[in-house]
Amino acid sequence: MTQATLDPEGVVLSEASADLETDAGPPRAGEGVERRCIVRQDRFPRDEMIRFVLSPEGEVTPDIACRLPGRGAWVCANSSAIDLAQARGIFSRAFRQSVRTSPGLAATVSELLSRRALDYLGMTKKAGDLVIGFEQVRETIRSERPACLIEASDGSADGRGKLLALLRAVHGGERDVAVRRLPELVGCFSGAELGMALGRERVIHACLREGRLSRVWMRELGRVAGFRPLWPVDWLHAGHSIDDHRPKTEDGTAS
Repeated sequence: MTQATLDPEGVVLSEASADLETDAGPPRAGEGVERRCIVRQDRFPRDEMIRFVLSPEGEVTPDIACRLPGRGAWVCANSSAIDLAQARGIFSRAFRQSVRTSPGLAATVSELLSRRALDYLGMTKKAGDLVIGFEQVRETIRSERPACLIEASDGSADGRGKLLALLRAVHGGERDVAVRRLPELVGCFSGAELGMALGRERVIHACLREGRLSRVWMRELGRVAGFRPLWPVDWLHAGHSIDDHRPKTEDGTAS
Protein backbone atom coordinates (compact mmCIF):
# COMPACT_ATOMS: atom_id res chain seq x y z
CA MET A 1 0.00 0.00 0.00
CA THR A 2 1.23 3.51 -0.79
CA GLN A 3 2.60 5.33 2.24
CA ALA A 4 0.01 7.88 3.37
CA THR A 5 0.87 11.48 4.22
CA LEU A 6 -0.70 12.66 7.48
CA ASP A 7 -1.44 16.12 8.79
CA PRO A 8 -0.82 17.08 12.46
CA GLU A 9 -4.23 15.63 13.40
CA GLY A 10 -3.32 12.27 11.92
CA VAL A 11 -5.65 12.68 8.94
CA VAL A 12 -4.77 11.21 5.55
CA LEU A 13 -3.76 13.92 3.08
CA SER A 14 -2.15 12.09 0.20
CA GLU A 15 -4.34 11.35 -2.80
CA ALA A 16 -2.08 8.38 -3.38
CA SER A 17 -3.81 6.71 -0.44
CA ALA A 18 -6.96 6.16 -2.51
CA ASP A 19 -6.78 2.50 -1.51
CA LEU A 20 -8.45 3.32 1.81
CA GLU A 21 -9.69 0.11 3.34
CA THR A 22 -13.36 -0.91 3.18
CA ASP A 23 -14.89 -4.25 4.05
CA ALA A 24 -16.87 -6.57 1.80
CA GLY A 25 -19.90 -6.68 4.06
CA PRO A 26 -21.04 -6.81 7.71
CA PRO A 27 -18.65 -8.55 10.12
CA ARG A 28 -19.25 -12.27 10.55
CA ALA A 29 -18.60 -14.50 13.53
CA GLY A 30 -14.95 -15.43 13.80
CA GLU A 31 -13.67 -12.43 11.83
CA GLY A 32 -10.96 -10.15 13.19
CA VAL A 33 -11.99 -7.72 15.91
CA GLU A 34 -10.09 -4.76 14.43
CA ARG A 35 -10.72 -2.50 11.46
CA ARG A 36 -8.73 0.31 9.83
CA CYS A 37 -10.07 3.82 10.32
CA ILE A 38 -10.29 5.62 6.96
CA VAL A 39 -9.45 8.92 8.68
CA ARG A 40 -6.51 7.99 10.88
CA GLN A 41 -5.28 5.00 8.83
CA ASP A 42 -4.61 2.95 11.96
CA ARG A 43 -6.35 -0.20 13.16
CA PHE A 44 -8.69 -0.03 16.15
CA PRO A 45 -11.09 -2.47 17.85
CA ARG A 46 -14.45 -2.59 16.08
CA ASP A 47 -16.15 -1.79 19.38
CA GLU A 48 -14.51 1.65 19.25
CA MET A 49 -15.58 2.45 15.69
CA ILE A 50 -18.56 3.26 13.51
CA ARG A 51 -19.26 1.42 10.27
CA PHE A 52 -20.71 3.39 7.33
CA VAL A 53 -22.33 2.07 4.18
CA LEU A 54 -23.83 3.70 1.08
CA SER A 55 -27.57 3.86 0.55
CA PRO A 56 -28.94 3.05 -2.95
CA GLU A 57 -28.92 6.83 -3.53
CA GLY A 58 -25.23 7.06 -2.67
CA GLU A 59 -25.67 8.65 0.75
CA VAL A 60 -23.25 7.79 3.56
CA THR A 61 -25.30 5.96 6.18
CA PRO A 62 -24.18 4.96 9.70
CA ASP A 63 -24.49 1.24 10.41
CA ILE A 64 -24.46 1.34 14.19
CA ALA A 65 -25.26 -2.36 14.64
CA CYS A 66 -22.89 -3.47 11.83
CA ARG A 67 -25.60 -5.39 10.00
CA LEU A 68 -26.34 -3.42 6.83
CA PRO A 69 -25.33 -5.04 3.53
CA GLY A 70 -22.75 -3.66 1.15
CA ARG A 71 -19.21 -2.43 1.48
CA GLY A 72 -18.45 -0.63 4.72
CA ALA A 73 -15.99 2.09 5.71
CA TRP A 74 -14.93 2.38 9.34
CA VAL A 75 -14.29 5.57 11.30
CA CYS A 76 -13.20 6.01 14.92
CA ALA A 77 -16.22 6.67 17.13
CA ASN A 78 -15.88 10.39 17.73
CA SER A 79 -17.45 13.46 16.19
CA SER A 80 -14.17 15.05 15.08
CA ALA A 81 -13.18 12.02 12.98
CA ILE A 82 -16.56 11.96 11.24
CA ASP A 83 -16.47 15.72 10.64
CA LEU A 84 -13.01 15.40 9.11
CA ALA A 85 -14.09 12.50 6.89
CA GLN A 86 -16.87 14.72 5.55
CA ALA A 87 -14.88 17.91 5.20
CA ARG A 88 -11.95 16.30 3.37
CA GLY A 89 -13.84 13.98 1.05
CA ILE A 90 -12.45 10.84 2.68
CA PHE A 91 -15.75 8.96 2.35
CA SER A 92 -15.70 9.47 -1.42
CA ARG A 93 -12.12 8.24 -1.63
CA ALA A 94 -12.87 5.20 0.51
CA PHE A 95 -15.92 4.17 -1.53
CA ARG A 96 -14.19 5.21 -4.80
CA GLN A 97 -17.16 7.22 -6.00
CA SER A 98 -18.95 10.49 -5.40
CA VAL A 99 -21.07 10.25 -2.24
CA ARG A 100 -23.52 12.43 -0.35
CA THR A 101 -23.30 13.15 3.37
CA SER A 102 -25.90 14.91 5.50
CA PRO A 103 -24.66 18.09 7.24
CA GLY A 104 -25.45 16.69 10.67
CA LEU A 105 -23.91 13.26 10.21
CA ALA A 106 -21.97 13.28 13.50
CA ALA A 107 -25.10 14.45 15.37
CA THR A 108 -27.10 11.65 13.75
CA VAL A 109 -24.52 9.09 14.86
CA SER A 110 -24.58 10.52 18.39
CA GLU A 111 -28.37 10.20 18.55
CA LEU A 112 -28.30 6.63 17.23
CA LEU A 113 -25.59 5.58 19.69
CA SER A 114 -27.45 7.14 22.62
CA ARG A 115 -30.68 5.44 21.61
CA ARG A 116 -28.87 2.10 21.31
CA ALA A 117 -27.27 2.52 24.74
CA LEU A 118 -30.65 3.35 26.31
CA ASP A 119 -32.23 0.32 24.60
CA TYR A 120 -29.52 -1.88 26.12
CA LEU A 121 -30.19 -0.31 29.51
CA GLY A 122 -33.83 -1.35 29.15
CA MET A 123 -32.62 -4.90 28.52
CA THR A 124 -30.62 -4.88 31.75
CA LYS A 125 -33.80 -3.85 33.62
CA LYS A 126 -35.74 -6.76 32.13
CA ALA A 127 -32.92 -9.10 33.13
CA GLY A 128 -33.08 -7.87 36.73
CA ASP A 129 -29.58 -6.35 36.62
CA LEU A 130 -30.66 -2.72 37.05
CA VAL A 131 -31.54 -1.15 40.39
CA ILE A 132 -33.67 2.03 40.32
CA GLY A 133 -34.41 4.58 43.04
CA PHE A 134 -32.35 6.36 45.68
CA GLU A 135 -33.04 3.99 48.59
CA GLN A 136 -32.68 0.87 46.45
CA VAL A 137 -29.38 2.08 44.97
CA ARG A 138 -28.07 2.99 48.42
CA GLU A 139 -28.82 -0.49 49.77
CA THR A 140 -27.22 -2.12 46.73
CA ILE A 141 -24.03 -0.09 47.14
CA ARG A 142 -23.84 -1.23 50.77
CA SER A 143 -24.23 -4.90 49.89
CA GLU A 144 -22.33 -5.30 46.61
CA ARG A 145 -20.01 -3.54 44.18
CA PRO A 146 -22.04 -2.27 41.21
CA ALA A 147 -20.63 -2.10 37.70
CA CYS A 148 -21.63 1.55 37.45
CA LEU A 149 -23.64 4.27 39.12
CA ILE A 150 -26.11 6.02 36.80
CA GLU A 151 -27.19 9.54 37.68
CA ALA A 152 -29.56 11.73 35.66
CA SER A 153 -27.72 14.73 34.23
CA ASP A 154 -30.45 17.02 35.57
CA GLY A 155 -30.83 15.31 38.94
CA SER A 156 -30.28 16.76 42.41
CA ALA A 157 -26.66 17.38 43.37
CA ASP A 158 -27.54 16.51 46.98
CA GLY A 159 -28.79 13.00 46.25
CA ARG A 160 -25.99 12.32 43.80
CA GLY A 161 -23.38 13.53 46.28
CA LYS A 162 -24.69 11.23 49.01
CA LEU A 163 -24.54 8.17 46.77
CA LEU A 164 -21.07 9.04 45.51
CA ALA A 165 -19.82 9.54 49.05
CA LEU A 166 -21.24 6.16 50.04
CA LEU A 167 -19.72 4.55 46.96
CA ARG A 168 -16.31 5.91 47.88
CA ALA A 169 -16.63 4.91 51.53
CA VAL A 170 -17.68 1.33 50.79
CA HIS A 171 -15.77 0.57 47.59
CA GLY A 172 -12.85 3.03 47.62
CA GLY A 173 -10.31 1.15 49.72
CA GLU A 174 -6.84 0.68 48.32
CA ARG A 175 -6.39 2.24 44.89
CA ASP A 176 -5.36 -1.00 43.20
CA VAL A 177 -5.95 -0.27 39.51
CA ALA A 178 -7.26 -3.72 38.64
CA VAL A 179 -9.47 -4.30 41.68
CA ARG A 180 -10.27 -1.27 43.81
CA ARG A 181 -11.00 1.46 41.29
CA LEU A 182 -14.44 2.95 41.91
CA PRO A 183 -17.30 1.77 39.68
CA GLU A 184 -17.94 3.82 36.57
CA LEU A 185 -20.05 6.96 36.86
CA VAL A 186 -22.55 7.68 34.08
CA GLY A 187 -24.39 10.98 33.89
CA CYS A 188 -24.94 11.69 30.20
CA PHE A 189 -28.68 11.08 30.08
CA SER A 190 -31.47 13.23 31.49
CA GLY A 191 -34.07 11.92 33.88
CA ALA A 192 -36.63 11.96 31.07
CA GLU A 193 -34.35 10.00 28.71
CA LEU A 194 -33.69 7.37 31.36
CA GLY A 195 -37.37 7.23 32.24
CA MET A 196 -38.45 6.68 28.65
CA ALA A 197 -35.97 3.82 28.29
CA LEU A 198 -37.04 2.23 31.56
CA GLY A 199 -40.79 2.65 31.37
CA ARG A 200 -41.09 5.44 33.90
CA GLU A 201 -41.75 9.16 33.76
CA ARG A 202 -38.29 10.01 35.12
CA VAL A 203 -35.35 8.11 36.58
CA ILE A 204 -32.80 10.01 38.65
CA HIS A 205 -30.74 7.34 40.44
CA ALA A 206 -29.87 3.84 39.23
CA CYS A 207 -27.02 1.36 39.35
CA LEU A 208 -26.10 -1.59 37.21
CA ARG A 209 -24.99 -4.89 38.69
CA GLU A 210 -21.85 -6.62 37.44
CA GLY A 211 -22.43 -9.16 34.68
CA ARG A 212 -22.39 -9.79 30.95
CA LEU A 213 -25.04 -7.17 30.19
CA SER A 214 -23.21 -4.52 32.17
CA ARG A 215 -20.07 -5.16 30.13
CA VAL A 216 -22.05 -4.88 26.88
CA TRP A 217 -23.63 -1.63 28.07
CA MET A 218 -20.32 -0.10 29.14
CA ARG A 219 -18.85 -1.02 25.76
CA GLU A 220 -21.67 0.85 24.03
CA LEU A 221 -21.09 3.82 26.31
CA GLY A 222 -17.48 3.87 25.17
CA ARG A 223 -18.72 4.86 21.72
CA VAL A 224 -21.23 7.36 23.12
CA ALA A 225 -18.34 9.09 24.92
CA GLY A 226 -16.90 10.16 21.57
CA PHE A 227 -19.91 12.36 20.99
CA ARG A 228 -21.13 13.53 24.39
CA PRO A 229 -19.40 13.67 27.80
CA LEU A 230 -20.33 10.80 30.10
CA TRP A 231 -21.01 13.34 32.86
CA PRO A 232 -21.66 17.12 32.94
CA VAL A 233 -18.57 19.26 33.35
CA ASP A 234 -19.99 21.03 36.42
CA TRP A 235 -19.90 17.73 38.33
CA LEU A 236 -16.15 18.31 38.58
CA HIS A 237 -16.94 20.98 41.16
CA ALA A 238 -19.48 18.98 43.12
CA GLY A 239 -17.14 17.83 45.87
CA HIS A 240 -15.95 14.57 44.36
CA SER A 241 -13.18 13.56 41.99
CA ILE A 242 -14.32 12.41 38.58
CA ASP A 243 -10.86 10.87 38.09
CA ASP A 244 -11.89 8.19 40.60
CA HIS A 245 -14.35 6.91 38.01
CA ARG A 246 -12.32 7.30 34.81
CA PRO A 247 -11.07 4.19 33.00
CA LYS A 248 -7.40 3.64 33.85
CA THR A 249 -4.40 3.26 31.62
CA GLU A 250 -1.82 0.56 32.24
CA ASP A 251 0.26 2.91 34.39
CA GLY A 252 -2.72 3.62 36.63
CA THR A 253 -3.41 7.18 35.50
CA ALA A 254 -6.85 8.37 34.45
CA SER A 255 -7.40 8.27 30.69
